[in-house]
Amino acid sequence: MSNAPGSPARTTTWHVIVPVKSRFRAKARLLPPPEIDKPRLALALALDTLEAVLQVIPPERLIVVTEDDEVEAAMARYDVRTVPDPARGLNPAVQAGLAEAVRRDATVPTAVLLGDLPALQPADLSAGLRACAATESALIPDHDGDGSVLMTHHDPSALAPRFGRGSAARHARRCTVLELDLPTLRHDVDDLESLERAVELGVGRFTAEALRDRASGSA
Repeated sequence: MSNAPGSPARTTTWHVIVPVKSRFRAKARLLPPPEIDKPRLALALALDTLEAVLQVIPPERLIVVTEDDEVEAAMARYDVRTVPDPARGLNPAVQAGLAEAVRRDATVPTAVLLGDLPALQPADLSAGLRACAATESALIPDHDGDGSVLMTHHDPSALAPRFGRGSAARHARRCTVLELDLPTLRHDVDDLESLERAVELGVGRFTAEALRDRASGSA
């Protein structure tokens, strides 16, 4: 994938881990209208996130932890090697990614990014990573300050994921919290209201297509 016009230059400074749950088990709190296929929408959210990430880092620096065959196939087209999800929850998935980061190169700073950021702009991710680089371990919370969208450490073996509801407070005990004005990076999608806000920000092509099909099907 080449950089699109206006995209930031790629950086090799980071490994970025993105855990992606199976589309059939993802987004338990997201209840879209009945005309929207929920597994397809969950897949679209992840693919838009991953496409934005690949505008910022090269494929060999991206670590996708998943058991979803569609995600695996999409990443293979970008020459991204995926890591099997142990299917024991988000934190074990992140730990699997961290183990892979250490295996590849334990000296490379590592970031964990959530996979439900369909409005993510590469410039926001690039700015977020630059800000995180200034401190040993950093956290960028989600838009309401409760969850965590990006967590980093210069030493991947020292990263301790505690994701889940209220994770920002747990991560803040060991990380420097960065309240940055990066709306597309900080806007994760957990429910219908946050999906609608993401659409206002401008979602990527996969999510837009999933929602467009809903609109045309209900016309």
